[in-house]
Amino acid sequence: MRVLILLLYLFPGLLSAQENFQWQDFSFGNPALSLQLPGIPAPQNTNLPSDVKAFVKEYDAYYHKNEKVGIVITMMHALYANDVQADKMGAIEGTNSQWEATGSRVVISSTTENPISAKSAAQQRGILMNAGREYDYMDIVVVEESKIWKVVVMIPSDDKSLQPVLRKIVDSITFK
Repeated sequence: MRVLILLLYLFPGLLSAQENFQWQDFSFGNPALSLQLPGIPAPQNTNLPSDVKAFVKEYDAYYHKNEKVGIVITMMHALYANDVQADKMGAIEGTNSQWEATGSRVVISSTTENPISAKSAAQQRGILMNAGREYDYMDIVVVEESKIWKVVVMIPSDDKSLQPVLRKIVDSITFK
């Protein structure tokens, strides 16, 4: 009993790290990008600007937010029209520009290119400061010719017990 109390006193993060997430297998896009999520995502209604719509044949997006622990996950897939090639680094830079346009501050820790299921992919890790809160984020972009898949995972920076959750999501990304 003393050991349990000592563990709970010394490692309070263990309780939140063991959060009872309802892990779900989720797939989107064509071919389907599959990943595990700590909850059920909802379709996100997105109205693309008219100047962008001319270059997009298909677009779908999904969103999951766990208010209790502060996890935010966004996912999207697009098929571009007229032989437009998908640009993974442009997509990552676009996310950063959108965040900065809303008053957030982005600090990039690393950007790497690592294939996922033999498809070209890039990952960016960093810190997003938004509305007085700091988040660790991972932005993963996969491209294949005129197709693009994107997964962005954000967790509160002050809760290190969520790092394994972020890692589990990112490590689960594959194509089936």
